[in-house]
Amino acid sequence: MRRASRRTQSASNMAYGHCLEPDWLPHVEGIIDVVSDGNCGYRCVAFGLGLADVDGWRNVRRRMYDEIIGYEDLWREVLGSSFETVKNAVHCPENQVGASFKEWLTLPDMGLLVSTAFNVILVNLSHGSASTFLPLRSAPPSSSLLTDLSLQ
Repeated sequence: MRRASRRTQSASNMAYGHCLEPDWLPHVEGIIDVVSDGNCGYRCVAFGLGLADVDGWRNVRRRMYDEIIGYEDLWREVLGSSFETVKNAVHCPENQVGASFKEWLTLPDMGLLVSTAFNVILVNLSHGSASTFLPLRSAPPSSSLLTDLSLQ
């Protein structure tokens, strides 16, 4: 699955294609628009995973939170001094709608957590760098590529 995540109008809208590196364009299936309420990163992940319903972003945050709490010793070792920050960022109270800056999904900080929580390979391409995240606790299925082309 290849998706370019950007705040545009729809999954088929390529109006923002000029923001992408020219070499990337042949590999982009679409550009999506997500609500910019602070949960936009989680919404992009939800879309890439096929969970783009109304609460898809909330389900992504919950699953990431369950992962970090369920394997706390592992994540404390992996994240070190960032553990509490990441744990607090993905925690999502039931009635929460928006997210503050401290709760944003940030890459590369949370890439490994996304990859492990959903057992996918996450590729993050930005203008300055590229990162690939593999699940920590299991081998991902061969068809589990989730690509995020960050345009920030």
